[in-house]
Amino acid sequence: MNSGVSHLRIAGLLEQVALACEFVVQEARKAGLDDHAVYHCELAVDEACTNIVEHGFRLRGGQQSIDIFCHSDSRRFIITLVDDAPPFNPLTQAEPDPRAPLEQRSSGGWGIHFIKQLMDEATYQYHDNRNHLTLVKFFRDIPN
Repeated sequence: MNSGVSHLRIAGLLEQVALACEFVVQEARKAGLDDHAVYHCELAVDEACTNIVEHGFRLRGGQQSIDIFCHSDSRRFIITLVDDAPPFNPLTQAEPDPRAPLEQRSSGGWGIHFIKQLMDEATYQYHDNRNHLTLVKFFRDIPN
């Protein structure tokens, strides 16, 4: 289990999102998450970083960055994404209705919906003029 904080900074560009995902996968494996949980973390970070670049930076984030921090304790693996896009709490957005007929479903909001489904906890804070999205995955006991 890794108790130190690992950090990666990427440019706010879509082509950099894969680096963030690779970093989180590496850190999640070092922390001891199983393959299923690692994949959930990877998908959540991919979606969150893509949203930051597309919506927060409006695809013009070449001079902006996203900081990714990973650490763990005895119970959980914690990922914090920090960016300087305008303040925006994605967790307060209306949930799409997966039961609605396809023609009535909105095209937006699905990424945050999936993040909430994939991760055990997701929280948002805005401080020091930066967005802080924290994603948590709990360690699961391995059955005998």
